[in-house]
Amino acid sequence: MPANTTAWNPSLKFLHWALFIVIAAAVTCVLIASGYERGDPAKGQFMFFHKSLGVTALALMIAWVITRLNAGRPQPVGQTWQLRLAATVHWAMVVLVLALPIAGLLMSQFAQQSVDVFGLFSIPVWLGEDKAVAKAIHTVHAGFAGPILVGLVVLHVVGALWHHFIDRDGTLTRMLPEKGR
Repeated sequence: MPANTTAWNPSLKFLHWALFIVIAAAVTCVLIASGYERGDPAKGQFMFFHKSLGVTALALMIAWVITRLNAGRPQPVGQTWQLRLAATVHWAMVVLVLALPIAGLLMSQFAQQSVDVFGLFSIPVWLGEDKAVAKAIHTVHAGFAGPILVGLVVLHVVGALWHHFIDRDGTLTRMLPEKGR
Protein backbone atom coordinates (compact mmCIF):
# COMPACT_ATOMS: atom_id res chain seq x y z
CA MET A 1 0.00 0.00 0.00
CA PRO A 2 1.59 3.31 -1.00
CA ALA A 3 1.75 6.26 1.35
CA ASN A 4 -0.97 8.84 0.92
CA THR A 5 -0.97 12.52 1.80
CA THR A 6 -1.33 11.87 5.54
CA ALA A 7 -0.16 8.33 6.36
CA TRP A 8 3.07 6.37 5.97
CA ASN A 9 3.04 3.00 4.24
CA PRO A 10 2.66 0.28 6.93
CA SER A 11 5.78 -1.53 5.66
CA LEU A 12 7.82 1.66 6.05
CA LYS A 13 6.48 2.11 9.57
CA PHE A 14 7.50 -1.46 10.43
CA LEU A 15 10.96 -1.02 8.91
CA HIS A 16 11.42 2.34 10.67
CA TRP A 17 10.77 0.85 14.11
CA ALA A 18 12.66 -2.38 13.36
CA LEU A 19 15.69 -0.31 12.35
CA PHE A 20 15.42 1.73 15.53
CA ILE A 21 15.37 -1.40 17.70
CA VAL A 22 18.21 -3.11 15.80
CA ILE A 23 20.44 -0.01 15.78
CA ALA A 24 19.78 0.68 19.48
CA ALA A 25 20.68 -2.94 20.27
CA ALA A 26 23.85 -2.80 18.14
CA VAL A 27 24.99 0.40 19.86
CA THR A 28 24.19 -1.06 23.29
CA CYS A 29 26.18 -4.22 22.51
CA VAL A 30 29.28 -2.32 21.40
CA LEU A 31 29.09 -0.02 24.43
CA ILE A 32 28.87 -2.99 26.77
CA ALA A 33 31.69 -4.76 24.90
CA SER A 34 33.93 -1.73 25.36
CA GLY A 35 33.85 -2.38 29.11
CA TYR A 36 35.64 -5.70 28.72
CA GLU A 37 39.30 -6.39 28.04
CA ARG A 38 40.43 -7.71 24.66
CA GLY A 39 40.27 -11.50 24.69
CA ASP A 40 37.51 -11.66 27.32
CA PRO A 41 34.82 -14.10 26.12
CA ALA A 42 32.08 -11.66 27.20
CA LYS A 43 33.54 -8.98 24.91
CA GLY A 44 33.55 -11.51 22.06
CA GLN A 45 29.92 -12.41 22.71
CA PHE A 46 28.78 -8.79 22.68
CA MET A 47 30.77 -8.15 19.50
CA PHE A 48 29.17 -11.24 17.93
CA PHE A 49 25.75 -9.67 18.58
CA HIS A 50 26.97 -6.22 17.46
CA LYS A 51 28.13 -7.64 14.11
CA SER A 52 24.99 -9.75 13.67
CA LEU A 53 22.81 -6.74 14.39
CA GLY A 54 24.89 -4.65 11.96
CA VAL A 55 24.24 -7.13 9.14
CA THR A 56 20.56 -7.12 10.11
CA ALA A 57 20.48 -3.29 10.01
CA LEU A 58 22.06 -3.36 6.55
CA ALA A 59 19.41 -5.79 5.26
CA LEU A 60 16.59 -3.78 6.85
CA MET A 61 17.91 -0.51 5.43
CA ILE A 62 18.18 -1.98 1.94
CA ALA A 63 14.56 -3.15 2.29
CA TRP A 64 13.60 0.31 3.58
CA VAL A 65 15.23 2.09 0.62
CA ILE A 66 13.54 -0.21 -1.90
CA THR A 67 10.16 0.16 -0.17
CA ARG A 68 10.54 3.93 0.20
CA LEU A 69 11.39 4.35 -3.49
CA ASN A 70 8.28 2.37 -4.44
CA ALA A 71 5.82 3.53 -1.79
CA GLY A 72 6.55 7.23 -1.56
CA ARG A 73 5.88 9.31 1.53
CA PRO A 74 3.12 11.46 2.95
CA GLN A 75 3.25 15.23 2.52
CA PRO A 76 5.91 16.61 4.92
CA VAL A 77 4.75 18.95 7.66
CA GLY A 78 6.65 21.93 9.03
CA GLN A 79 8.37 25.16 8.21
CA THR A 80 10.98 25.35 5.45
CA TRP A 81 13.92 25.21 7.89
CA GLN A 82 12.40 22.16 9.60
CA LEU A 83 11.87 20.36 6.31
CA ARG A 84 15.45 21.04 5.20
CA LEU A 85 16.92 19.96 8.53
CA ALA A 86 14.73 16.86 8.62
CA ALA A 87 15.70 15.85 5.08
CA THR A 88 19.41 16.36 5.81
CA VAL A 89 19.27 14.35 9.05
CA HIS A 90 17.11 11.67 7.45
CA TRP A 91 19.31 11.04 4.41
CA ALA A 92 22.50 11.25 6.48
CA MET A 93 21.08 8.49 8.70
CA VAL A 94 20.21 6.38 5.66
CA VAL A 95 23.74 6.74 4.27
CA LEU A 96 25.35 5.92 7.63
CA VAL A 97 23.09 2.91 8.29
CA LEU A 98 24.18 1.56 4.92
CA ALA A 99 27.85 2.56 5.27
CA LEU A 100 28.54 1.48 8.86
CA PRO A 101 27.73 -2.23 8.39
CA ILE A 102 29.60 -2.28 5.07
CA ALA A 103 32.59 -0.70 6.82
CA GLY A 104 32.29 -3.25 9.62
CA LEU A 105 32.23 -6.10 7.11
CA LEU A 106 35.27 -4.67 5.29
CA MET A 107 37.08 -4.23 8.61
CA SER A 108 36.45 -7.90 9.41
CA GLN A 109 37.56 -8.92 5.91
CA PHE A 110 40.89 -7.07 6.16
CA ALA A 111 41.39 -8.47 9.68
CA GLN A 112 40.76 -11.98 8.29
CA GLN A 113 37.69 -12.57 10.46
CA SER A 114 34.56 -14.17 9.07
CA VAL A 115 31.30 -12.69 10.34
CA ASP A 116 28.89 -15.16 11.90
CA VAL A 117 25.33 -13.81 11.78
CA PHE A 118 23.35 -15.10 14.77
CA GLY A 119 24.72 -18.59 14.09
CA LEU A 120 22.48 -18.78 11.01
CA PHE A 121 25.14 -18.20 8.37
CA SER A 122 28.65 -16.90 8.09
CA ILE A 123 30.14 -14.33 5.75
CA PRO A 124 33.51 -15.83 4.83
CA VAL A 125 36.76 -13.95 4.37
CA TRP A 126 37.40 -13.29 0.68
CA LEU A 127 39.75 -10.28 0.83
CA GLY A 128 43.45 -10.37 1.63
CA GLU A 129 44.79 -9.39 5.02
CA ASP A 130 45.63 -5.73 5.59
CA LYS A 131 45.71 -4.83 9.28
CA ALA A 132 46.50 -1.17 8.53
CA VAL A 133 43.36 -0.82 6.40
CA ALA A 134 41.31 -2.68 9.03
CA LYS A 135 42.60 -0.27 11.70
CA ALA A 136 41.86 2.80 9.52
CA ILE A 137 38.31 1.55 8.86
CA HIS A 138 37.87 0.92 12.60
CA THR A 139 38.95 4.48 13.35
CA VAL A 140 36.33 5.89 10.98
CA HIS A 141 33.66 3.31 11.95
CA ALA A 142 33.98 3.60 15.72
CA GLY A 143 35.55 7.02 16.13
CA PHE A 144 33.52 9.13 13.72
CA ALA A 145 30.68 7.50 11.79
CA GLY A 146 29.15 5.56 14.70
CA PRO A 147 28.99 8.55 17.06
CA ILE A 148 27.66 10.76 14.24
CA LEU A 149 24.85 8.24 13.60
CA VAL A 150 23.97 8.20 17.31
CA GLY A 151 23.88 12.01 17.31
CA LEU A 152 21.66 12.06 14.24
CA VAL A 153 19.26 9.56 15.82
CA VAL A 154 19.06 11.77 18.92
CA LEU A 155 18.39 14.80 16.69
CA HIS A 156 15.72 12.81 14.82
CA VAL A 157 14.00 11.88 18.11
CA VAL A 158 14.20 15.49 19.34
CA GLY A 159 12.64 16.62 16.05
CA ALA A 160 9.80 14.12 16.38
CA LEU A 161 9.16 15.21 19.96
CA TRP A 162 9.28 18.90 18.88
CA HIS A 163 6.64 18.23 16.25
CA HIS A 164 4.52 16.35 18.78
CA PHE A 165 4.73 18.65 21.81
CA ILE A 166 5.59 22.08 20.37
CA ASP A 167 4.11 22.18 16.86
CA ARG A 168 1.35 19.62 17.67
CA ASP A 169 1.12 18.78 13.97
CA GLY A 170 0.68 15.00 14.04
CA THR A 171 4.08 14.21 12.51
CA LEU A 172 5.01 11.73 15.25
CA THR A 173 1.63 10.01 15.33
CA ARG A 174 1.81 9.38 11.56
CA MET A 175 4.76 7.05 12.22
CA LEU A 176 3.11 5.15 15.08
CA PRO A 177 1.29 1.87 14.44
CA GLU A 178 -2.40 2.32 13.77
CA LYS A 179 -4.69 1.43 16.65
CA GLY A 180 -7.16 -1.41 16.30
CA ARG A 181 -8.68 -2.43 13.02
